[in-house]
Amino acid sequence: MGHNADMTNPDSPRRTFIALEHVLRFLSYGKNLGGPVDSMLEFYNIDLRRDTPRPGYVPGHIWEMIIVIGIQWCKHMGDPLSGMAAAVSLGNSFLGLWGFIAEKSDTLGKAIEVASAYKKLHADTLDVFLRHHPGFLDIIIRPTFKSPEAYANAADFYLIQLDKFVKQCTGEARGVIECVHFQHAAPEEPELLARYEAVFKCPIHFGAAENLLRIPAVALNLSLVTADAALQTALEPRARQQLAAFEFIDEDIDAMARRHLRTLIAGGRASKEALAEKMDMSPRSLHRKLQSAGTSFRALSHEVRLELARQYLTQPELSLAFIANHLGFQDTPSLSRWFADQTGESPSVYRNRHASQTELK
Repeated sequence: MGHNADMTNPDSPRRTFIALEHVLRFLSYGKNLGGPVDSMLEFYNIDLRRDTPRPGYVPGHIWEMIIVIGIQWCKHMGDPLSGMAAAVSLGNSFLGLWGFIAEKSDTLGKAIEVASAYKKLHADTLDVFLRHHPGFLDIIIRPTFKSPEAYANAADFYLIQLDKFVKQCTGEARGVIECVHFQHAAPEEPELLARYEAVFKCPIHFGAAENLLRIPAVALNLSLVTADAALQTALEPRARQQLAAFEFIDEDIDAMARRHLRTLIAGGRASKEALAEKMDMSPRSLHRKLQSAGTSFRALSHEVRLELARQYLTQPELSLAFIANHLGFQDTPSLSRWFADQTGESPSVYRNRHASQTELK
């Protein structure tokens, strides 16, 4: 296997990372399978002591290289579903502190929100988004890997991890997950497809637009068998402190504010004060940092709201009334006037044009 220049470039625009404890656990898993882990790391000149400049975290391009090496070895040994095999064997304990804090919440809906908020404690090689629809919630994952094989196996790994997390929290073996979507194609061999069905026990869609788990809205109110409010309260300050220690190193203020604003707007809490709280700073500090970056809260919230509007309009199942309410508008006409002012066309025209372009592809 040759080195991919993009994959091994430490100066890529986004400096991703993963907690060292998880890399070591993954390598230990490989050794237990009989993999020549040490010799492989030596051959590819990977030294975690040298390649871990930040204590406790491994750069994302190193992690991706390790995963690609592992995938190639597993395929050589006859298992093309290495991401699935690892997820089943390692269990949802691989989620680490972010998963542990989340499962101490009182309801499933709260646990999912907490897991999304603290995902970065585990790694920045995985983007997690929550998308609310009438009647259900999608947990969407997007690995940051450039290698198609690493991306597909990471999707398998984390969707299984999250599925196990949901089932463990609720004590429900089936029925909580409505369906699962994978961007990669379905395996051609019936026995491989059966492995997916045995894990998820729900409808599975391959070749989908996104990798996601879909949960019925009624399930979000399920009480968790793992709930422990006192322990969660004790752990969260430490988690916020740990996040703050590297938040600004790997993500500039503009990108971080946009990421938080997406959640705040969807939750109807898009104020400067709420954003400052999310970013663990005072509103005055937030204003000063955004000003230094050449922007403002008003400009960013405006841009993110327009970005979300365009995204929601590409989903035909979402009504204009739902989108208006989700974006903080009083009614549908208010949304329509605002959108037309920004783009020069009405939401309906934009939606129809996008649908026509999609059909032509």
